[in-house]
Amino acid sequence: MEKIIEDFQKLHENEERMERQLELEEAHKAKEEERMAMLEVNKLKQEADKKVERANKQVEDTTKQTELETKRADAAEKQIKNMILRLSSTMDIKSIASVLNVSVDEIEKYI
Repeated sequence: MEKIIEDFQKLHENEERMERQLELEEAHKAKEEERMAMLEVNKLKQEADKKVERANKQVEDTTKQTELETKRADAAEKQIKNMILRLSSTMDIKSIASVLNVSVDEIEKYI
């Protein structure tokens, strides 16, 4: 009878050890899954940061291009004004409009 009780206690101890081992393995597995998830999160964050950086660069480039085009338009406008002012000293507005193929109203904006 003592042998049976002793065997039962050993069996019970073995079951407890196996349960603890299983819990430990599950904890290790969960920790590894968490580590892998964090790696994926970091990878996605880096990709998102790169996309934001590229978008910011595009905005910056577009802004510079817009500023350059505005400067060009301003310079062209100034040249047109100077040309019209020179012509107006020797021609009337209707003649200038006819030569430049624009309306009189457009010429009057510069005079």
